[in-house]
Amino acid sequence: MDLRRLDLTDVRALGQAYDVECAATRAVRHGWVPLAREARLAAWQARNGWQRRIVGAFDGEVLVGMASSATADDTPDTTWVDVHVLPDRQRRGVGSALARATEAASPGSVGRLVASAYRPTRVAVDSLVEGFAAGLGYVRATDETVVELDLDRADLPEPAVPQGYTVSTHVDGVPVPLRGEVGVLKGLVDAEAPNGELAWEATPVSEEEYAQEIALWAVQGRTAVEAVALDGGGAVAAWTCLLLPADGSPRAAQVEGTLVLGPHRGRGLGRAVKVASMHAARQRRAGLRVRTSSDDQNVWMHAINRGLGFVPVESEVLLQKRLRP
Repeated sequence: MDLRRLDLTDVRALGQAYDVECAATRAVRHGWVPLAREARLAAWQARNGWQRRIVGAFDGEVLVGMASSATADDTPDTTWVDVHVLPDRQRRGVGSALARATEAASPGSVGRLVASAYRPTRVAVDSLVEGFAAGLGYVRATDETVVELDLDRADLPEPAVPQGYTVSTHVDGVPVPLRGEVGVLKGLVDAEAPNGELAWEATPVSEEEYAQEIALWAVQGRTAVEAVALDGGGAVAAWTCLLLPADGSPRAAQVEGTLVLGPHRGRGLGRAVKVASMHAARQRRAGLRVRTSSDDQNVWMHAINRGLGFVPVESEVLLQKRLRP
């Protein structure tokens, strides 16, 4: 077996990596629908504040496994790792070799590796954690539950907007004057929600980064539907984003994040912006399913989702490995 880094400008090589990723993921996520090939490659090639690397495992000239890693410019201490091996080549040490190669190739600034994995049940997650992950030195950081809603059949309530606030929805970008404030909320989503042992810090999204993200989604054929709540002074108090799949794709729409600023919590704003975004999405397109995941300790968001009719569909585990204290 030969391990070598793939050239991110080599469309043919990236296409082979995409095929491996899809085959491996379909084997463990029932009913999973991938991004279209061009959309996935666009994400790997995007220059939007992330350093990306892909290592391939070759048997001769046949790619049998791949590991992608990504390090954000604003969190240079953390690298995200994703490993995939063709189902008929697993349990032969290929995945472990790829993970170790990715670790060795991490930038010198990196102090920890983080990975996410999905499985149909918690039992299957436990097996992954206790076997493959533990053997590589990864430990469980937190667990999340993935839930889904059939938007066509959902009995959505009308948005109940608390007195003193206004809620508006926007497609493919909020108005420019709001982008700085929305970027602050986007950077707080992971830091302020329960996140187990991950200890995320706030990472505000600049207006330039916000525009780059919208541009990437447009290239991928996806549509962003955002809802914001403004207080009486016109300041952003709450935000959510629902990312719709490309036209014709059976892939579920994905909730990218929801956050209410601390002083405005307890008034129902989180539910209001979420409901508003789903109404706007349903008006744009029929046949949508909506997926989202929340930390199992995030009882507030789970309560909102249950009340809207979301049902659990799979489990997610987040793992981490400390390279140094």
